[in-house]
Amino acid sequence: MKHWIKYVAAAIGGTIAGAAYFLPSGMFLTFVTGWLFIIPAAGVAFLAYGLREYMKDRKNTILVSVKPGEAMRALARREMELQREKELLLEELSNGVKQE
Repeated sequence: MKHWIKYVAAAIGGTIAGAAYFLPSGMFLTFVTGWLFIIPAAGVAFLAYGLREYMKDRKNTILVSVKPGEAMRALARREMELQREKELLLEELSNGVKQE
């Protein structure tokens, strides 16, 4: 019995087909119930599982440290110079406004 999954699937399919033939209203209600409740519930379950796995994986982040090169140091120096110039200009402007 090497293909038992095919036999089980065929038996389940046959049972559903037979039930739909003999009990059409009951099968329609079962179909509507499945469509309205079971499928969304399965979707919510998969979303919750995905969120749990995401939260578990999120802790294992890769940390990359970059040693600053000469270009990065030059940019940082230039930014500091610009910041100092800005502070000096603001100080001169505020002193000029106060004197007038």
